[in-house]
Amino acid sequence: MSKRKNKGHIVRNIFIALLVVVLITVILFTVTLALVKREIKGNVREDKNITITIPKGASTSRVASVLSENGIIGNDIVFRLYSKYSESDGKYQYGEFTLSPAMSYPQIVDRLTQINDYQKTIKVTFPEGYNAFQMGEVLEKQGICTKNEFIDALNTHSFSQDFLKEISDDSKKLVKYEGFLFPDTYEFFEDVTVDEVINTMFNNFEKKVYTEENKRLLEKSNYTLEEWAIFASIIQKEAANVEEMYNVSSVFTNRMKENSGYPRLESCTTNNYYFDYIMPFYNNNPPKDVVDAYDTYSKNGFPIGAIANAGIDAFDAALKPNDTPYYFFVTDIEYTHYYGKTYEEHLRNIEKAKAVNKTYGKIGL
Repeated sequence: MSKRKNKGHIVRNIFIALLVVVLITVILFTVTLALVKREIKGNVREDKNITITIPKGASTSRVASVLSENGIIGNDIVFRLYSKYSESDGKYQYGEFTLSPAMSYPQIVDRLTQINDYQKTIKVTFPEGYNAFQMGEVLEKQGICTKNEFIDALNTHSFSQDFLKEISDDSKKLVKYEGFLFPDTYEFFEDVTVDEVINTMFNNFEKKVYTEENKRLLEKSNYTLEEWAIFASIIQKEAANVEEMYNVSSVFTNRMKENSGYPRLESCTTNNYYFDYIMPFYNNNPPKDVVDAYDTYSKNGFPIGAIANAGIDAFDAALKPNDTPYYFFVTDIEYTHYYGKTYEEHLRNIEKAKAVNKTYGKIGL
């Protein structure tokens, strides 16, 4: 046999072998896909009622194991993949559930993500601009935990969210995680723990505020995550409405620019936080370094920590200030904002605000 014929024979054999491998792969894929579809549809399994118990805080992997061990599903790996694909991870409830092996994955997931009737819940609303102490009072009134337990957990307990690694544990801060407790309406189980409450609020912050888009904007702003939260908290407390947030943000942004003639924020809301919360926390005798850390009248830049928990709009305004020439603003009793470029103009605006306030019987600002 010539070398050419021998070479051609080898090539044909390789081609045939590859073709066989491809055919086997296609067949296996087709069979596997068909089996997965049958598994997800569930109609090949026996139709009977089985009661299972999902432990509190169970992960998707644990839920899949319980379902598999009780014969509800045939393959826990397929279920975990389906759960991730359907964005059901983290939504499973705990307690007893009656299911059937004949149920489809969508039916099983729908059932396991619904709150059982016997699991009583408490609806809690935290308004935008509430600080941790005010939130603690809300939780205490609802019987979930005491205000002191809430504050202590925020200052001493550990939490797993990655963004929290960027938050300082400076002892001068009144509440370590102030500014990251997203204000919203929540529904908690009656037996929820204080750590579960805080984790839920952190997760909500990460989902609604610390988005990929905002991360990119934050990087361009040159603020740290903590500075952003501090700035948003001040804007939230200073502005009377969403529209004014962007002007208020502009005033403070102008003050913090390099070579600004007015480099201090001089925010009265930081003073309010000092008198209303810092003073009582330290029995009216706070350490000087704590006082200095929150003082925006005698030092440049942000205070050591947030003074409230801002909503989405205030966070947005902190990164997207209006382009104005203003360095001052004052607000009257009707929540009208007066903006000024110079201190002299600011003094005139103060008199305008006082005049409006006087018509309501209020003397001064």
